[in-house]
Amino acid sequence: MQEITRRNFIKLALSMPLIGVLSGCSWRPFGEKECLIWTSINVCSKTRQGDAHLISKNGKHYLIDGGHPEVTQTHFLPFLKQHGITHLDAVMINHPHSDHYGGIKALFENHIKVDTLYMNMPTEQQTKWEPWGVQYQDLVDIQNLARKSGTPILPIKQGDTFVFDKNSVMEVLYIYDGIHTPIGHTDINDMSAITMIRDGKNRFLLTGDLNRGLGTYLAEHANNLKADVVKIPHHGTEDLAPNSFFEKAAPRDIIITAPRYLWCSKRSNRIRDLAAKHHYGTYVNGIHGHITVTSCGDSYTIATEKKVKELCPGGTEKDFKPTCGA
Repeated sequence: MQEITRRNFIKLALSMPLIGVLSGCSWRPFGEKECLIWTSINVCSKTRQGDAHLISKNGKHYLIDGGHPEVTQTHFLPFLKQHGITHLDAVMINHPHSDHYGGIKALFENHIKVDTLYMNMPTEQQTKWEPWGVQYQDLVDIQNLARKSGTPILPIKQGDTFVFDKNSVMEVLYIYDGIHTPIGHTDINDMSAITMIRDGKNRFLLTGDLNRGLGTYLAEHANNLKADVVKIPHHGTEDLAPNSFFEKAAPRDIIITAPRYLWCSKRSNRIRDLAAKHHYGTYVNGIHGHITVTSCGDSYTIATEKKVKELCPGGTEKDFKPTCGA
């Protein structure tokens, strides 16, 4: 495997044998047209939210995030094992919070080969401001394990583009360091890499945990947010990007990386109301399980691990009892 080096264009041909048969896109033999597959891996327990996304095409795999460490053995690693993932062409830590980087150490500890690790380190002082969400030593440990495994570590930069093939491109649209931003100092959530996947006519936007402040700035100044599917930032909760951000993206479908109790709580009222207003197709990891978007260039389908009739059958009060499956 040719080493992936720092460029604005990094060629990644990605594919994976994932979930089931999806209507609208047929699976084709190697060498013919194949579909790009993005799976939002369910790394939500009853009480823990988290992100983990696998984007694949042509037998190669690109991972964004690994969920919280509490679900590494119960959710994250079992998914990779079930789907035969022993090699990742690249891994990105979207931003340095434990519910995003928590499973990354386990990749190296379980001898899953990672060609390149992309991550941006906060300062130690930044982590001290948010001890509930990040431990600086965790990030140092990840880097040490990567180096020990011979995995190059590269920073994430705005404009980084990964070319899967002539029809499929992933680009980091925006990324900031939390200190030098258009709105001044921000928290670590606003270190998120705002990433667009383009596959033929289809557009998929991954937003990390983009918060209200920087989200408002992008809603006012960015002109490249239009997407068919948006991964809702901050697990759908109160401080996420403003409604104007999503109205500018104008998705048909949204994915929320949250457990049932969080999605059905008052903390998610705003995005639930917005989804109802605009009739977004709504998919929640803690309710639907793994969520798989299959894109064939001119169409896409969304398949879920679990069939769901109603997202919040127990209501949406603040005392809603956690019932999502472990």
